Amino acid sequence: MRENEKLTPRAKDQVLGCMVGGAVGDALGYAVEFASYDSIVKKYGEKGITRFDLDRHGVAEISDDTQMSLFTAAGILLGMTRGFMRGVMGRIDTYCRWTYLDWLHTQEWTSRHKDARVDSWLMDVPELYSRRAPGSTCLAALHSLDDGREARNNSCGCGGVMRTAPLALLNSLHGYADGDKSYCDMCAAEAARITHKHPLGFIPSAILNDILMQILEDNSRRIEEYVEEALLRLPEIVSQEDEGKKYGELWPEEIRKQKRLIKKALDLAASDIEDHYAIESIGGGWTGHEALAIAIYSAAKHRDSFEDAVVSCVNHSGDSDSTGAICGNIMGALLGRSAIPAHYTEHLELLPVIEEMANDLYTGCIISEYDHYGSPEKERWDMKYSEAHRWTPII
Repeated sequence: MRENEKLTPRAKDQVLGCMVGGAVGDALGYAVEFASYDSIVKKYGEKGITRFDLDRHGVAEISDDTQMSLFTAAGILLGMTRGFMRGVMGRIDTYCRWTYLDWLHTQEWTSRHKDARVDSWLMDVPELYSRRAPGSTCLAALHSLDDGREARNNSCGCGGVMRTAPLALLNSLHGYADGDKSYCDMCAAEAARITHKHPLGFIPSAILNDILMQILEDNSRRIEEYVEEALLRLPEIVSQEDEGKKYGELWPEEIRKQKRLIKKALDLAASDIEDHYAIESIGGGWTGHEALAIAIYSAAKHRDSFEDAVVSCVNHSGDSDSTGAICGNIMGALLGRSAIPAHYTEHLELLPVIEEMANDLYTGCIISEYDHYGSPEKERWDMKYSEAHRWTPII
């Protein structure tokens, strides 16, 4: 098998940073997701929440955002493995449909049910069988898919963009579609579109994918540069689902609306306005385009500090865990796992699972049809992504 020159220590640090960083932002914001800014300050002090609000077991709980990100990663790794084992595969995002149904199962049962459709080793992680404020759009859409019907809604909620970062990691490091960013952006958007049918519910995922792929190529540039390049590419993305038409002709007004909001976020980041005032003027982050713009604001404002960016991004009256998760994805990819302070990882729920999934995204599929045994690593990969076996975490 040809050696992948992109698999460097720096790239591994970035992949781990993106996945762990997203979970950190999610867990920090989850404690204040439905709270007003005034109530956050009253409870945690004038800087707002800056450290995890631990549960009675001393754990910083993740929300549905990180849960679904893990199932996104599992889906695309299943797809990649099928390609390596069979020499043929569907479009990478289509495999998320099956693992999202696995996630739906974890929201409806307290453990794996005997009749469960098992497509992911995550089904054997007991802690994932927990409801953490799952989005109603995701639940309703996946119930439709489970019943054999395509989801129908006009939701532009942020439940799509908050879970799609793993696609950028796999796409970039393993040359999916020969590194064609526009095609990979479309795949990220379609992964969000499985549940969110309004353009402003899935277009943000295309932009986030583009930004993260650029960061993995070169993390020395300014946030503004990544954003500008992604926005230039956005209208030229070709939608396979819409008779090969380009995003620019399909959704011109929605693209203009997203661009305006992101430009506003970047202008605010260059100003002296206090973070919470700036973020509140962007929106609450409940929609995809607002959540992405808020994350971009905090990343641009605090480009050199993971902690400052994430703290900024969760202290507002809105969807704090989703804005925190997206910002954590960006900052983690930009600065790496090594830049995330220890106080944000030592109590983080499911850290070994998150890091194992990140490591799998980094290495990519290590087996093929005629070479899937012979080492513990290959046999383990075969069990996780080819066979429906029970999974035992590495401690």
